[in-house]
Amino acid sequence: MALTIGTATAKRGEIAYGEYFLVQHPVGGADALPVIIAQGKEDGPVFWITAGIHGIEHAGIQVIHKLITSELVEKLHGTIVAIPALNPAGLRTLNRQAYYHAGDPNRLFPDGRAPKTDPDKAPPSALEQAYGRLFEEIKNTASFYFDLHCMSNGSLSFIFRDRILYRKGDESARKRAEEVSIKMDEMAQAYGHTVTADFAVEKYINEKLHRATTAAVAMLAGIPALTAELSSPYTPTPEVVNAGVAGLRNVMRWGGMLGGEMEPITGIKVVDPGFPTHRRSVARVTQSCVVHHLKEPGDLVKVGDPLVEMRDAWGRSLGVLNSEYDGFVISRPTGILYYPGEATMLLAIRDEEPRIGEYPEKYFD
Repeated sequence: MALTIGTATAKRGEIAYGEYFLVQHPVGGADALPVIIAQGKEDGPVFWITAGIHGIEHAGIQVIHKLITSELVEKLHGTIVAIPALNPAGLRTLNRQAYYHAGDPNRLFPDGRAPKTDPDKAPPSALEQAYGRLFEEIKNTASFYFDLHCMSNGSLSFIFRDRILYRKGDESARKRAEEVSIKMDEMAQAYGHTVTADFAVEKYINEKLHRATTAAVAMLAGIPALTAELSSPYTPTPEVVNAGVAGLRNVMRWGGMLGGEMEPITGIKVVDPGFPTHRRSVARVTQSCVVHHLKEPGDLVKVGDPLVEMRDAWGRSLGVLNSEYDGFVISRPTGILYYPGEATMLLAIRDEEPRIGEYPEKYFD
């Protein structure tokens, strides 16, 4: 398959390297994304894999480096397009965001709305425009897509599965959403890690998660896409990286790109509570305190189970916060010092909402 992304051009049976222009700097020079295209000798799907959109999340970079090898290409049917650094400015400065866009870079992919010109508002930033161009490359070439992230220190390595939205009354869009949703479930099962959905629809839109990489690709391009959260930011652990590599190879087996049996996922916890879940921040402290966590990431919890104990600076107990939900622990925020109202734990709780649904009524107004 003839395929060029930026300066990288696919070659059968080889790994090609190049760059994709991102942003021109005012004082000279530019940021470019590193591009890797690995193409097998046989035709097959095109699997896009990206990482590093948040500058403190590094495990995905190592996963891509370990995944794409000459040995893999020998067995490969189809093409892998990988970008290990979606946010080079953030990676350089160890910040979630780039210094030329004031906001989360993973909320900049297209949202499906028609552009509006307002002389009193700034136009899309250079980074948003660049991601818009990159979205078109993914839309025009990808068969399926993974974006690699990290959650927080010691968190589970898991999948965030986006909800797929469609226009009310558009029957073809609804059918496409159903088809994409089914493939995403299959792809998540093949990856073999813990799976949870993102927020309910209203909060999902309010948090602009529909503009995250995978959400935009799934909803607007109709391409199955998943977000992998690879546990801790900064220095990755070998166990997490190896589990991510094995999971992606399994996805390629699911997609017909590799032969052989599915690899077991080892070295990490994999949790299945027996019902679908979505995330919720919980155990919000009632006063300033030092928190002692009573549950670990991966632990199953039931309503009434103790989650954290609040103590004062001298260690005297201020009370225990119990779970209001059935589910499991995804992660704990970094640190143990909290102010009133702050959440001390991220749970995956029972999810009773459909995985596909209509856009809010006035979304496109």
